[in-house]
Amino acid sequence: MTPKFSQETLPLHSTASDATFEIDVWRYHHPDATRTVYLQAGIHGIELTGIPVVHEFMKEIEEHKLVYNFICVPLSNPMGLDSQIMGVQTGYNNLHTNQQNCWNWNRIGNLKDEPSLEGCWIKTLLDLSAPADIILDLHTAGIETVPHIYFNESDKEHVTGLGIPHLLTWNIPSDSFSDTNFQLGKVALTFELSSSRSVHGEWVKESLIYLRRFFGLLPKVEGSRIWQTEKQLKKWYSPTGGILCWHKDAGDSTAEGDVIATLYTRKGSLNLESPYTGVLLLKNPIQAPHERQELAKFLVE
Repeated sequence: MTPKFSQETLPLHSTASDATFEIDVWRYHHPDATRTVYLQAGIHGIELTGIPVVHEFMKEIEEHKLVYNFICVPLSNPMGLDSQIMGVQTGYNNLHTNQQNCWNWNRIGNLKDEPSLEGCWIKTLLDLSAPADIILDLHTAGIETVPHIYFNESDKEHVTGLGIPHLLTWNIPSDSFSDTNFQLGKVALTFELSSSRSVHGEWVKESLIYLRRFFGLLPKVEGSRIWQTEKQLKKWYSPTGGILCWHKDAGDSTAEGDVIATLYTRKGSLNLESPYTGVLLLKNPIQAPHERQELAKFLVE
């Protein structure tokens, strides 16, 4: 008998106006499986690409009868997805019930024992992922980015050969969903698949290739570069307010002193030079920055 997915819906939250938020969980059991995979997307409501990727990859799991057990949650944060201001997705932080502290949805693993909305939600996800040996958490980053993965050095064998350009290894865990699972003894990887706030078919196709390589449906490839997050991932801030015009794309190499953007201020235009030699990893969605507002992240030589 061919293994098939079964589906379950879990209630999360109801608003005063009777709007309800639920999580759909899809489970796949293979009789010969020795490992369980938890595949999730959409922790941040602005990070959309992973949601169709999970839906599409579930079809491939059944088609190829992959010898794993799977727990799939295509949309793990319906509250975040529902967060919009004037039609613009803003689901990075919780604006529904926590407008003062605005918890980052992916930095609250430490709240799992609290009775708040955030605590109950993250506990639900951690309980769902508890049976898994492998955690794949699909994210996106910035308004423009080059695909990358965050991983602990001990999981290096799982991230090499996937074709993702940049691999960022970390030593100090955060309270993110993936890092919390890593501290529970699991293989836990954070995939940054594409830019945020939009979805393109090519991004979905490319992301599916990464998953096919991970599960052995395609051969591994070379070409990824490993960076140390704590030492080589650097933020870059605007020197003043203005209108930002970029001259470099995410993924481009930069040399310290290169003019990579122009900032149009009230006093005229200002050429912005790269503070680093390395790679422009991502651009933040900031077109009219304030002074000292974060503009981008670099991977530094």
